[in-house]
Amino acid sequence: MKQSFLLLISLSLFVHTSFAQRIPESKVPASCVQAFHKLYPQVKNYFWEKEHQNFEANWKENGLDHSVAFSATGVFAGSEIDVPLSQIPPQIRDYAAKHHLDIKEASINEDAQHRKTYELDDAKGMAYIFDVQGKWIKTQKAD
Repeated sequence: MKQSFLLLISLSLFVHTSFAQRIPESKVPASCVQAFHKLYPQVKNYFWEKEHQNFEANWKENGLDHSVAFSATGVFAGSEIDVPLSQIPPQIRDYAAKHHLDIKEASINEDAQHRKTYELDDAKGMAYIFDVQGKWIKTQKAD
């Protein structure tokens, strides 16, 4: 019983520290808030998270989850839009089917250099990254 309780506490701490932490806008550097509003003036309902060294704004638009990250100085660090698998190019969906991937989430990402990629996250916690032509680039641990 004691071991079960300790395992449960350990898992709770792991899960709590594994994800980005929600923070009030008052704790976000003004440069990030300004950069966000400049890029997305239409977004009114959003929240902030601290993810690693970046500050990330999150919101829903047209039923899709969006996020954009900025460095502490307000420099664009990347963005992600979660999309239905049907919005991913067919050659990427074919790759997933051929490799028997149990896809849990699909997204369109943009990095700090404004390169766009597609990402498929599977049930085993792996992320499969593809270029805009649908060519597999790499597999890595999902965020």
